[in-house]
Parts: sequence; structure tokens; C-alpha cells
Amino acid sequence: MRYYTEIDAVEELESVDMTDGIMLTGEDCLMRTEDQRLLVQSLLLDPPQAEDDERLRLLQHRQTILWLEKIEGCASMQLCIRLPDRPVDAFLPDTQAEIARLSGYMSRPVDWVTGQVCAARNLNPDLSCRGCRMMISNELLFRALVRAILAAVKERGIRKLSFLLPFVSECREVSYLKGIITGYAAADGIETTIGIEIATPRAACIAGELAAHADAMVFNVEELVQLLYGMSRFDTRKVISCYLHENVFRHNPFVEFDEIGIGTLLMIALKQIRHVRPQMRLSAIGHCVLSEKGRKFCQDAGIDILIAQQHQFRAERIPSSHNR
Repeated sequence: MRYYTEIDAVEELESVDMTDGIMLTGEDCLMRTEDQRLLVQSLLLDPPQAEDDERLRLLQHRQTILWLEKIEGCASMQLCIRLPDRPVDAFLPDTQAEIARLSGYMSRPVDWVTGQVCAARNLNPDLSCRGCRMMISNELLFRALVRAILAAVKERGIRKLSFLLPFVSECREVSYLKGIITGYAAADGIETTIGIEIATPRAACIAGELAAHADAMVFNVEELVQLLYGMSRFDTRKVISCYLHENVFRHNPFVEFDEIGIGTLLMIALKQIRHVRPQMRLSAIGHCVLSEKGRKFCQDAGIDILIAQQHQFRAERIPSSHNR
């Protein structure tokens, strides 16, 4: 079994123990500085109409610098870049002060900015415009981000890179985004592999079809738990603590692996994948797969890479790679 550490902020690299690989996420770079936040917000609220929009050129330039810093600390490790997965709401201004700053940045009236923010928000952000949906809905922004990542990778001398497409539920989403990524990568002389994140029950149900478009599959077990239970991981203290106390739940499904629910769904997906791609590289992400029961399930199922944040490895007392 191999273990990859999930990292968002650059500062997290300093506290990472020895690991078999790194999965870098992209949200930190998009919102890292005030200027960067304002630029991204302006592109979301007033979308560019063409690739020659000056804001896209500026975004690509700034993102390249940030990704150079991010990649520098882990270029010698096995590296996978997970494209942004947060819902669009996470990138929008929250307060009146933020709206006022964005109004000044965009030279637009406060009322106009407020109206655009309200129109862009989703009633249920986690189940709306996020992951691949956000990238397709904001294609020109996504293209600038991909070009920036590839420019940083090329400058660091990396010639092979893995991308992970998050929150997929349809094969056409994969082919759409994969075409953009591989097209730019080929122009830069970079070999790419494309992984698909199985984070929705529908994606698990069509895992065989998705496997035909991918080089690797990652099961986001935490997201699957949310959707199977219809329960947010952020509400566990409110609901699950009560359920555990009253013996309604025997365990917290976000911490302990649920063999009946998640296990059954994963076995359905795995059977399809093996039928299409017997040698497909398989990974799983989430706290619950680090539990003893979760690790055993993954090992028996042929899932050989587990991905989690550093504090989750430590909570489950998973040893660093040099001690395994």
C-alpha cells in the first residue's frame, strides 16, 4: 500500500512527513493573495468573451508564479495535480467590505456587483457548480489555469504530469476537459495522464464507461459518504454525535469505513472497471479509508494508493514511508 499526502497551501509542505507522493490541489493558488482573489472574482462575475482578454493574460502570469513556488517543494516526488473542486460560491465575496473592494477593482457600482454575486450563488453549493462543472462553466478561466500549471511544470523541468478531474458524473465532461489539457500539454512537450475522481454515486455506476477515458481512478470516499447518507461532513457534530450517543449509528461513517453502503458501491464500480481496464491504477481518498477496516477493504479490492491530509494520517497513526 502506498500513501499520498493531499496538500493545498504551500506552507503545508514544510510539515509533511516522508510520503510516497503528493496530490496538490489548486484552490490555494486561485485565492492566495488579495489581488488574485479580486482578479478571479472579476472573471467569475464578468466572464471574458475571448482568450485575448487582458485579465486572462494577467491570471495566467500570476498563476504561473504561484505554481512555480508550489511545485518547487515537491518536484522530486510522485506528483498529481487535482484541479479545483470547491464550489463557485467559495470564490465569491462574502461581506459588504469585500464587495466594496471588488466594486472599486472592477470600476462597477456596488449594486451591480451585489446583483452579480447573488445571481452566481447556488442554493446548495456542494451539489451545484463545483469541480468539473465549474471548469466547464468558466472554460476560459480554466484554460488559463491549465496553461499556467503547464508553464510552471515546464520551467521546473518536469516532463510528465498527472491531472485529476474532480466531481465527474458524465463521460462527456471527461472528454471535454481532457481534450483541453492534453492539447496544451502536447504543445509544451509534456506527457500527461488523466485521472478521474469518483465522487458521485452516478460516477460509480458508470465507472466502466469512465475508465475507458482515464489512466487512473480515484474514489473520493468522503464525498460518496455524503451523497449516500444525504448528510454533510460539516454537520457531523450536530447530527452524528447525537446519533452515536443514542446508538442510532454504531460508528461515524466519515471516520470508520462503511462496508455495507460504501463498500457495496465501490464493489459495483470496481467490477465494471476491471472488466474494461484490468490494470487500471486505483486510489481512494478520505479519512475513513485510513481506518483498519478501510485499509483492509482497499487492500483486498486492489486499491493500492490511499490519499489523505497529513493530520488524518497522524490521527490514524499511519507511519511515514521511511518507517513502513
